[in-house]
Amino acid sequence: MGSRMGLPYCLHLLFLSWFLSAHVFCLLAVAQRSTYIVHLDKSLMPNIFADHHHWHSSTIDSIKATVPSSVDRFHSAPKLVYSYDSVIHGFSAVLSQDELEALKSYQVRFSIQRYNCWNLTTPYTSDFLKLNPSSGLWPASGLGQDVIIGVLDSGIWPESASFRDDGMPEVPKRWKGICKPGTQFNTSLCNRKLIGANYFNKGILANDPTVNISMNSARDTDGHGTHVASIAAGNFAKGVSHFGYAPGTAKGVAPRARLAVYKFRFDEGLFTSDLVAAMDQAVADGVDIISISYGFRFIPLYEDAISIASFGAMMKGVLVSASAGNRGPSMGSLGNGSPWILCVASGYTDRTFAGTLTLGNGLQIRGWSLFPARAFVRDSPVIYNKTLAACNSDELLSQVPEPESTIIICDDSNGNNWDLSSQFFYVTRARLRAVIFISQDPRVFRSASFSNPGVVIDKKKGKQVINYVKSSVSPTATITFQETYVDRE
Repeated sequence: MGSRMGLPYCLHLLFLSWFLSAHVFCLLAVAQRSTYIVHLDKSLMPNIFADHHHWHSSTIDSIKATVPSSVDRFHSAPKLVYSYDSVIHGFSAVLSQDELEALKSYQVRFSIQRYNCWNLTTPYTSDFLKLNPSSGLWPASGLGQDVIIGVLDSGIWPESASFRDDGMPEVPKRWKGICKPGTQFNTSLCNRKLIGANYFNKGILANDPTVNISMNSARDTDGHGTHVASIAAGNFAKGVSHFGYAPGTAKGVAPRARLAVYKFRFDEGLFTSDLVAAMDQAVADGVDIISISYGFRFIPLYEDAISIASFGAMMKGVLVSASAGNRGPSMGSLGNGSPWILCVASGYTDRTFAGTLTLGNGLQIRGWSLFPARAFVRDSPVIYNKTLAACNSDELLSQVPEPESTIIICDDSNGNNWDLSSQFFYVTRARLRAVIFISQDPRVFRSASFSNPGVVIDKKKGKQVINYVKSSVSPTATITFQETYVDRE
């Protein structure tokens, strides 16, 4: 065993480091430097150091002394990015290849792994789950009363009604976090519901010191973090809808829980070093649960930063809930499947957003639609032409007669070299009165964009519509929108 009084580079340290080239845009590291995360055995910290941060910074200083030629007017010095002490013990640092080689010479056993790109992975949910505010599991759990949920994501939009503190008691005294001010975000935006807000982007800046962080605060410019936070712990917000669809009272699964947000995803990118820093701080602040909706694809467990940091959080008594990912249902598509992580998958409810198609012969067909306006397409002519029904080019749709007053039918794109999203694109540009899409592609339900009046129906219903159009001298149709149904209706 090495002496605990020796220099940091004389220690027999066991660490795992990995190369962070990846963020959402896969930017290249600048100046031939990369960010590494180094795991250390905390018990080996020499007594001469007051704390782990001093130990880590001393290690970086020793590298500067060992490789002095690496610092000149063309190259920056090795830099400590973060010190970690809650979910892992170690640090992240920006190092050149020469400095990494110097670190290898410090009698250290190590391995280096390179990561691929990160992947990002409703008011009716509680009703669908049969959660009743008056009886059963929900009131028995106190609606999540005083549970502190740390949401690691793209930040939060604090003005949302979901984050008001109506009916919330004082903040638990055990809470140790902060409400960090920044761009368009001040401490007054935190309250008894949103009790903490912090942000982490040193990894982005270490990768490219010239980058300008456009929203250098916990404010959400993407929407994903706000969405996740409201699902987990949104307060009761009455009178909400999606452009008239699904009206009701929005609430999270734990509406009386506290929220603390840790932003590590920025428009300028995201890095593993920032994620680990966010998890580290969340545990230190005293959260009970960490929610994270990100993950890596196809990497071994021992390289997975979320899995490694989640294990450390578990050892501190903090539950980590992570998304299963947006891929599937093929084999090997599950993300965040470590046994110490609560892996959460999304699914469909029995609710449908709809538009009703009424043909001129009186037949009514319910189709899927999210067209965001109370439009009313009444008794408009319908055409079906096998060639035009591909709906896959501007040139093709320019042949539609009187497009602004005509409803056309677009055939199922399955098996062809175009898809429903491209059909959406071209029919919007054609400024058609409305469109009847025939499709059984389940990906259509992932779209929140419906820019042209229309409905999506399956092949069976599509055949009924086509038969009517072919057999009628002057086929017409009426479409109404902003309808919401559940299976029992």
